[in-house]
Amino acid sequence: AERVSTCFDKTKMKGVAAVLAACLVAGTSAFYSSRDDVVVLTPKNFHEKVVNSDDLWMIEFYAPWCGHCKSLTEDWKKAASALKGVVKVGAVDADEHKGLGGQFGVQGFPTIKFFGADKYKPQDYQSARNAKGIVDFAMGQARSIVNDRLSGKKSGSGGSKSGGGKKTDPDAVVEITDSNFNEEVLEYDGPVLVEFYAPWCGH
Repeated sequence: AERVSTCFDKTKMKGVAAVLAACLVAGTSAFYSSRDDVVVLTPKNFHEKVVNSDDLWMIEFYAPWCGHCKSLTEDWKKAASALKGVVKVGAVDADEHKGLGGQFGVQGFPTIKFFGADKYKPQDYQSARNAKGIVDFAMGQARSIVNDRLSGKKSGSGGSKSGGGKKTDPDAVVEITDSNFNEEVLEYDGPVLVEFYAPWCGH
């Protein structure tokens, strides 16, 4: 099994100069911007985009001073691009937003969690810190949730509305017409399965 190293919170590292030096990096600027496929999450948008959403999320809780977090940045961006439209990928500066990280038991950096059907019980990701490992894990989780829904198992929903403002019930079928096709299909930021049917068709 691959060994996974973690940078611990700076408040817990006082006096541990050797470990601190390995985690400190020059500058404290954020790793992600609006140009990336990684969604920057803060206390102001986390509830709406994640908790109140039916979308599936892979979220990294990081600290700008953590060397391991900086090393993960490019792979995290690659994973976000690969998963675009399937699983959303976000990042929280948990050094700046300690309260948000604390809500989900974040103690070291980077901490990666998968927010699936039950947004209040995310699953820790502890596998390889590379794009392929992250994507494989996210797709496996998504496939498991889809299979549960297909078999009729009920899973906890995220909240009152999805990140794209769509229907909350994962079993809901949206009726598509000429007037809403662009909004519901072409402008939606995720995959959409559309059936073209005729009421008189027996099949």
